Amino acid sequence: MNTIQLLAIVIVSVVFLPPAYGAISEKTGLKKDFIIETSGYDFEVETVSNFNIQDVQFNRDDKKLTFNINSDLENNFAEIQIPVNLINGNLTVFVNGHEIFPEIRKNDKISFIVLEFDGNGTNTLEITGTTYLPEFSSAALIVMGTAFTIITLSRKFR
Repeated sequence: MNTIQLLAIVIVSVVFLPPAYGAISEKTGLKKDFIIETSGYDFEVETVSNFNIQDVQFNRDDKKLTFNINSDLENNFAEIQIPVNLINGNLTVFVNGHEIFPEIRKNDKISFIVLEFDGNGTNTLEITGTTYLPEFSSAALIVMGTAFTIITLSRKFR
């Protein structure tokens, strides 16, 4: 094999073959967990995304998680696990005030959200539920019902 042929093979290999370890996909992400403290309880929200999640705030009155994010990519991808005891019900997702429609799967412990959106730079991701701490709302109804019954019966038997 002469030098020209060898040089041609090396050039073709370098130019046209992928790197030895492959290119990193834009859907490759880093795992980051956040502890949400509310009403005396701690809830872990787990994320995997190809963008930087700077922080997460929770508003219990609005039943809303707000993620402040920064991305260097145009095509953004994330998987988010939210405990159903934190927020649940019909979840709606907004990016910069525009509703998106991610894939949402649920079981008895978590809501698993897979979402994609376009836009590099600073973005705001909001996830809003229709219930907050649902196991306590039914307990509160039982306590209120029992208290009402006791008050009614105590007045009746005076």
